[in-house]
Amino acid sequence: MTTLIQKLNSADSIADLWLGGFVAALSAQEALTGMGFYAVVVGERTIVAWLNGCRFEMPAVH
Repeated sequence: MTTLIQKLNSADSIADLWLGGFVAALSAQEALTGMGFYAVVVGERTIVAWLNGCRFEMPAVH
């Protein structure tokens, strides 16, 4: 079972790949939904998703 931190890190990595053009928006959305995120919205520069009642915006600023 993955921890919340591991899940967030994986989601952020997917968002980084999407932003870099390596993953299509729909594929990123499906991957995040498969990880348990819901209400996943792909914008121009970020992906916003909800998990455990909390809103996350990815990719995180590095």
